[in-house]
Amino acid sequence: MIRLLAVIALQLAAGAAQACLFVKDIPPGQWYDWSSALFAGEVVRVEQDAGRVDVITVRVSETFKGPQGAVATLRVPSRMWTSCKMDLPVPGAQVLVAIKPNDDTALVPLRTQDAASLRARRTDGGSERPKGSLAPEK
Repeated sequence: MIRLLAVIALQLAAGAAQACLFVKDIPPGQWYDWSSALFAGEVVRVEQDAGRVDVITVRVSETFKGPQGAVATLRVPSRMWTSCKMDLPVPGAQVLVAIKPNDDTALVPLRTQDAASLRARRTDGGSERPKGSLAPEK
């Protein structure tokens, strides 16, 4: 039984470490290759639901890849901020958001150089004037 608990704890720690690598160790300019949606925007609301998930609403200012949208609602496990030694974004923060095909979400503070790099890679005619809702609330 102790071995089983140790294995479970190790798997949970490895999962958190992988999420941190995904967010922190891959430069945002390279997120274009593996993301299904990639956009920049301003955090307009941060809430926590009962399931230990932060619900972050972002007003999209520029779409680099994926569907166009004006607003995105992101659900990020609350433990990610502590595990990855990152700060929970606050309303008004400018962020870069990537959504992987399996719906994992990464967001980091938006840096000018990252936006410029992603604009140069954009091939789908992305827009700085999004329309509609990018991601419906789950």
